[in-house]
Amino acid sequence: MDPFILQLVRSLWLPVASFFAGVLNTIAGGGSFLSLPALLASTSAVGVGAVTAQATNTVALWPGQLTSLVAFRRQLRTYGWSLLPLGIASAIGGEIGGLLLMRTGNKMFRELLPWLLLFAAVMFVLSFPLGRWLANLSNGRRYSKWLVAGMVAVSVYVGYFGAGGGFLVMALFGICGVTDIHEMNALKVLTAAVSIGIPSVTFMFAQRVEWRFCLIMAILAGIGGYLGAHFSRKVNQRAMRWTVASIGFITAGYFFLQNYLWHP
Repeated sequence: MDPFILQLVRSLWLPVASFFAGVLNTIAGGGSFLSLPALLASTSAVGVGAVTAQATNTVALWPGQLTSLVAFRRQLRTYGWSLLPLGIASAIGGEIGGLLLMRTGNKMFRELLPWLLLFAAVMFVLSFPLGRWLANLSNGRRYSKWLVAGMVAVSVYVGYFGAGGGFLVMALFGICGVTDIHEMNALKVLTAAVSIGIPSVTFMFAQRVEWRFCLIMAILAGIGGYLGAHFSRKVNQRAMRWTVASIGFITAGYFFLQNYLWHP
């Protein structure tokens, strides 16, 4: 390939991926399937480690969670102080996940990356049938204590990696008897904003964020999220979810090849 074209592709990959990550996160989730590989390619070219890239990706996509939280503020206001235990659980789990990420070496994170991506892609595929099955297990009962305890565990994953975390949360809701879709979406937005936001603050204070990449990602992901929300009702959700899952499987396959074939 012509060097100029190659350089142009490399320059555009991260902005374009960030924009569409914002779109996907609003419509179906899974934006990290696009933004993280692009960010890893951009940061590795200037000697930035994979863990810092993951931390940067988390911070860059956090503003989109905050705007979603604002959009659900009326529904969340009806729960009042009853949301506090769930928020605290999300904060504790998210912070543990963030601290675990910072204690993970770059080489180990690279080795874990394809497995994390594969897990997230599988969760995308299984989320609807799994959610229905788990909802039946609850027998209409609500298990609030188990919901809080389970949220700590799920939020550890969200703080550490994030991709597919929303579907883990929805599965947890199904187990614990939260079945109203509007309540599920509102609580998912709250827990995501907290479990991503707390480690994001930690990453910033620990100086593990590459702002030269983070700011442009946050702006473009925010624009993509706004446009995605505007057009979300016109999108076939089933087709979009399979598209996102396919992107996840392809991305996981790429990193498996990179880890075990291209760099034995």
